[in-house]
Amino acid sequence: MKIMCQEHYDEVVHYAKELGDESPQMCLAKLKSWEKHSHRPCEIELYRDFAPYSFLFKQRYPDGSLGIVGGLVYHGSPDRSGCYTMNHEDLWQTHT
Repeated sequence: MKIMCQEHYDEVVHYAKELGDESPQMCLAKLKSWEKHSHRPCEIELYRDFAPYSFLFKQRYPDGSLGIVGGLVYHGSPDRSGCYTMNHEDLWQTHT
């Protein structure tokens, strides 16, 4: 995983720990598992998103092409993501 926003990443990880919420780590683990796909490995690039405590991610293949582009979105309070969720237990969720 290539973190393109280390300071923001560190802030989000710290905030999630303060809240006692493991959902961002579960989302990151899921994204990292995509990198190890046996038929088409890739690298996940993580960027700061416009919404507080959220990320944009890009799945990039070795030839430079893009796969899935989505978000690791914070649905806590206040939820400024603009994304819909029915799951109100996990504060962070992956959206594609």
